[in-house]
Amino acid sequence: MNKLLIVGTVAFDAIETPFGKTDKILGGAGTYIGLSAAFFNLQSAIVSVVGDDFPQEYLDLLTTRNIDISGLEVVKGGKTFFWSGRYHNDLNSRDTLDTQLNVLADFQPKVPENYKNADVVMLGNLHPLVQSGVLD
Repeated sequence: MNKLLIVGTVAFDAIETPFGKTDKILGGAGTYIGLSAAFFNLQSAIVSVVGDDFPQEYLDLLTTRNIDISGLEVVKGGKTFFWSGRYHNDLNSRDTLDTQLNVLADFQPKVPENYKNADVVMLGNLHPLVQSGVLD
């Protein structure tokens, strides 16, 4: 395997645990799939959407890890997907406090031409119709 296509959320998270609390931090299944895949010898690309509130430093983090972000749409005037949750003492269960779809609500993935022949497609937590559209 040498090509991985990742389709999932690139987001902001706010997390509470019994040990601490964060405000808006880098989150999303697509983000962390990509960062994890960067440890292996393969080409990977993320297909997702963010608003123009998404910091350049986070985009740079992905590209410096050799993750192709040509399929990451930035919506001018849009707000990035946001999720907030509180983890319980066992850290295995949690409650969602807030979910704001924002630009993700109208997301239509566009797979870069050079990743339409990917060896593996990793579908993150998106609506099943969106996932099916990517496979088509």
